[in-house]
Amino acid sequence: MIRRAASVLAVGAVAALLLTGCGAHDSTGQVSVTVSSNAADRPYEVKVFASTGKLSEHQRVFPGGTVDFAGVPFGDVTVRAGDLCPVRTTVTDDHVTAVTLSTTGC
Repeated sequence: MIRRAASVLAVGAVAALLLTGCGAHDSTGQVSVTVSSNAADRPYEVKVFASTGKLSEHQRVFPGGTVDFAGVPFGDVTVRAGDLCPVRTTVTDDHVTAVTLSTTGC
């Protein structure tokens, strides 16, 4: 009898969590990175680093081009590409964070 009551309570708790939306939550956002058209005429490896210093995303882009990253952890990130000026920004869940990398303003 006690085992049955415990299993009914466990199933009820799981159902309550699922119905109230307390399941898994995606804690990642999006960053859109544009490489300035005044950069050297070669592709750049754009890298997004989380606040821990860990590489989160990377992709190659030519000057004047834009690359979109999804799955970037919330919080402070640093975007770098070769000899272009690095940019620090904050990723949130309410909008796409836009960044432009250029050769000036470092």
